[in-house]
Amino acid sequence: MITEQIQNVLDELHKILRSAVGPRDRREYMREIGVSDRDWHFSLTADEIIKNKIPAKVIGCTGRARLFCKFASDAELKCFAVCTAYEPDWTVARNGNEPKYIGGHQVIAVEIDGKLRMFDPGKPKLEFIDTDVVVGNLVDFGFRDMPGWYLITAIMTPDEYNKINTYQKLRNVYASGDMNNHEFIIVPRKK
Repeated sequence: MITEQIQNVLDELHKILRSAVGPRDRREYMREIGVSDRDWHFSLTADEIIKNKIPAKVIGCTGRARLFCKFASDAELKCFAVCTAYEPDWTVARNGNEPKYIGGHQVIAVEIDGKLRMFDPGKPKLEFIDTDVVVGNLVDFGFRDMPGWYLITAIMTPDEYNKINTYQKLRNVYASGDMNNHEFIIVPRKK
């Protein structure tokens, strides 16, 4: 069954993360390899994360989604990366004010019975998030440090997602759903 396949991929991902060594935070990692401030983890490939045993705190949700996509591909499990922007940051930026950073969270979607189902690969046990996986929909991940709504801005194949290798490209995805377009064209649906 597909849920067992997903859980097997999650198990493999979290096994890799438990064996991670090296820098325990992003700033230390940035210093070690000379990555610019905003691009600290966006440029990492799944293979680099595995080879260098880079910890979860460094790779963030972007890296966890990349790892899941790689392991899913290896297991012949079709998946999508779902990019979401933190709605308060997104709204400030869309209204012409420039926040220092638009926060977001990347998760995974798989098709089950003709419907996309979304889950967070950062959690070791499969828990589907009860929402329609559609660009413009809002979702609450239940985070304590960034509570509130997140706007689904893109649903991408793993190959498309792996091309996001800078913060600017991710910020463009948050604005338009396209890594090459910085215009705010996504229309949020009502909460």
